[in-house]
Amino acid sequence: MTTRTDTLDDALDRLAGYDYQDGVGFACHGPMGAEALSSLGYDDLIPRWVESYKSKHPPIAAPPATQRIDPDDETSWRAAVGSFPRLTDWASLFTQELAEQPWPTVLRIWLPRLLPGAGGGLTHGLLRVAHGVRALPTNDGQPSELALNELARGLAAWAGWFRLLPGRPELRGPLTLDKALDGLPWPAERWSPIEAGMFTRLDELDGFTAAVEALGPPEADPQALSDLTAAFCRMLLASPRVFPQGPVHMVTPTAAVRTLLPYLPGVSVRAVYAQLWHVAAAIACGFLDPTSPVETPPPEDEPPTLPTPADLAARAAEHGDPHAVKFTEACLRENDLRPDPVYLLAARHVLDHTPAW
Repeated sequence: MTTRTDTLDDALDRLAGYDYQDGVGFACHGPMGAEALSSLGYDDLIPRWVESYKSKHPPIAAPPATQRIDPDDETSWRAAVGSFPRLTDWASLFTQELAEQPWPTVLRIWLPRLLPGAGGGLTHGLLRVAHGVRALPTNDGQPSELALNELARGLAAWAGWFRLLPGRPELRGPLTLDKALDGLPWPAERWSPIEAGMFTRLDELDGFTAAVEALGPPEADPQALSDLTAAFCRMLLASPRVFPQGPVHMVTPTAAVRTLLPYLPGVSVRAVYAQLWHVAAAIACGFLDPTSPVETPPPEDEPPTLPTPADLAARAAEHGDPHAVKFTEACLRENDLRPDPVYLLAARHVLDHTPAW
């Protein structure tokens, strides 16, 4: 009988040579999409999905190795943080670390160091690490070399794309989450997707630092991450004419970071909430357009028909686009934790507005 682990290892074997990018400026989604499909319960579709992915995205070679990064020398590894050309150097470091220590130990050392730069690469380092961790055996079994190499690439992507954003949200401001969202500034002219996704013009946006620092503490720490994902799902639905591929990253990293909380020693949920608020707010400012017309909602006596989680999972599996698959899976997990119709509506919106494979 083929297990989930076997299926995902087969996907990683098929994806040999797919390292960090789908295309110029776009992160590799093959391993993440396969894991999300498996989490939706569609292991049987993964081989065909991977081959479809490969037909659409020829592999792009990783940057050449340049110089060893010494994990025990803070000067060495800090000099390489945030350097895309050092991705292969980072992968070598993490491959060695994972060979010498249990993977939870490696995560507990490195995730607190990497969390402040989680927005880099439009959060795809964090996302790939979370999908990689979820793909590891859950029964204390030994991870395969394929699975550990994938985790090493995810950590390398996070380290190489590491980026600090302007501002220091410390949750000492006077505003609730909804009020802080209302106070976000918007560019006078919309940025390109690459500019928005790489945050290259965020420093130009007057008022961004003040807006993100105006947020106060969450009302209840255990529910803080749910507050974030629900709020940004509502923001996505309020910009229905914006192509959702970028804005989905307002939500998926916060859902993904839940997987990583056990490996963030000394980092409180409140600190994680502040970090993910910072990132999601930056993505919102770059991608959303508050001036676009909002679709007229149905009358109050005709509420929108809610799709079921099972229907959404089936639609996502048939749809195939990795962003739609990953977003749907994230929304269904969030809905399981704290049911809210906004997750189901947001997942349906992304499926409706993203071209299917």
